[in-house]
Amino acid sequence: MLTLPLANLLHHKLRSLLCAAAVGIGVAMMVVQLALSHGMLDEVADRMQSVDAELIVLPNNANVIFQGGAIFSDNYREIIESTQVEGAPVASNAIPVFLDTVRLGGQQQRMFGIDPQDMRAFLGNRKLDAGTFFEGGDAFKRHTESLRGQGKRYDPEAVDEATLGQGCELIIDRRLARAGGYEVGQATTIYGYEFRIVGIVESGVAGRVFAPIHTMRHILNGGVPWSSMFFVKLRDPAVAESAADALAAKLNAKVELKTSYGQLLADSFHQIYLYINIASGVALVVCFLFVMLTMYTLILQRTREIGILKSLGASRRFLLGIAVTESVLVCLGGTALGIVLSFVAGWGIERLMPLSTVQIEARWLVAALLVGLIGGAISALYPGYRAARLDPCVALAYE
Repeated sequence: MLTLPLANLLHHKLRSLLCAAAVGIGVAMMVVQLALSHGMLDEVADRMQSVDAELIVLPNNANVIFQGGAIFSDNYREIIESTQVEGAPVASNAIPVFLDTVRLGGQQQRMFGIDPQDMRAFLGNRKLDAGTFFEGGDAFKRHTESLRGQGKRYDPEAVDEATLGQGCELIIDRRLARAGGYEVGQATTIYGYEFRIVGIVESGVAGRVFAPIHTMRHILNGGVPWSSMFFVKLRDPAVAESAADALAAKLNAKVELKTSYGQLLADSFHQIYLYINIASGVALVVCFLFVMLTMYTLILQRTREIGILKSLGASRRFLLGIAVTESVLVCLGGTALGIVLSFVAGWGIERLMPLSTVQIEARWLVAALLVGLIGGAISALYPGYRAARLDPCVALAYE
């Protein structure tokens, strides 16, 4: 069964190569889009696992991608640390985070405002590669706390520029440092102030950019101690689910297991995933229509040959099998080419955009193979059916 289809393909080399290339481009587009979108989100979700905490407290109906600004007052921290399950406090630490977006390394970055004393909780088992922790930020925290006194606010005008400049510090991860060419001691302008890079940490921490939370609150929130979210470290991780339920009821907020962050990201990107799937589907349909048109043209060109085969006793099933086999071979060749192009494109994307993650997984390759097989078979059905239905007398008389 393979001899005749292979002979037909080799007889029309250029046409066969063009068909395979069309399928390969469509397959590569599908694989790269899925690998890039899922790879970026999976990388963010994996980095969030580095935080030494079990729960995440978010506003109700929060979009974890675009969330930022001050949502929770400092009273929430007190409520978290006082919440009990079965008569015992569940939280050993509530870590406030102030989120905002800044531009570094040529693209938008999520900046985590955190208390200097919580920096090690964010590092997990990763270490500081270069520089120091927030020494100036810690001094700025003590200064603003002294101004606050017993109240919850202080007069921002009481903080002079030199004191604020002391707290304008950044810690970035190694990947961002490489992408942007940043070094310890380098300064960059954020919010109209000069922020100094004081440390570079190993890649894999929750955020690529960290700043002292008291500095961010002062600049963006007039020093009011509000936060965007909390990470909660539990006394007993075994009660994480019951603790999450208790906190959600008491805070009237969304409390999720840290391990569920990946699903929260996926839910936030649901519409984008839908667009990617539709775009990939349309591209593949166009590719397989091109294959079907080519197969149909080849059937027309081989009308006389088909008549000879039928006069020699070839069955309709045999002729349909030849058309389907030929199409599947073309599409399998195109799928193999598409997989190779996917790895080449992934390599190129990560070189041109160092902060992008193209994660080509086995499931995408299996999906590409199935698409090639099924698409090849379907695209040959009509041309094969037409070949099988040809009348031998008409076919032999065809010029």
